[in-house]
Amino acid sequence: MRRFVELAGCLAPVVVLSAAAPSWAAEKDDANKAVNQILSSLDEKEFDRLWDTQSSDFLKKQTTKDTFVANVSTGRSQMGKILESRLVDVTTRDGDEKSGFKGRIYVFQYVNSYAIGKFFERVIVAQESDGVFRLAGLWGTPAPAADQKK
Repeated sequence: MRRFVELAGCLAPVVVLSAAAPSWAAEKDDANKAVNQILSSLDEKEFDRLWDTQSSDFLKKQTTKDTFVANVSTGRSQMGKILESRLVDVTTRDGDEKSGFKGRIYVFQYVNSYAIGKFFERVIVAQESDGVFRLAGLWGTPAPAADQKK
């Protein structure tokens, strides 16, 4: 009997982790859907929609709508339509000490090709109190010259 109790104790964490896996997968799927909608808004130059419905309260406390739309418009107008997009990495964490954000964050890293070249782009979404993932950060940088030819 003692042997069964020891074995059952070892299996319990596996059962708990297995049960949690579908919820993590669903959460990541929700974050991915939000990022795809954000990328669509960027590609369609729907910056007002991006701010009004897809940006997090956290982001809205960092800047104003006018500043956000002006910055995104300036950067995106030069790039044109996206020609190719490749997801490179997805990470997640709870909170961000540097910014002070508390809550679930997903970071999606892409290599995106535009008429003017390739860029590394990072889209960060945060899960808000209503459970919806919204834009919390957006960064891009030209890919190194060696990556421009690939």
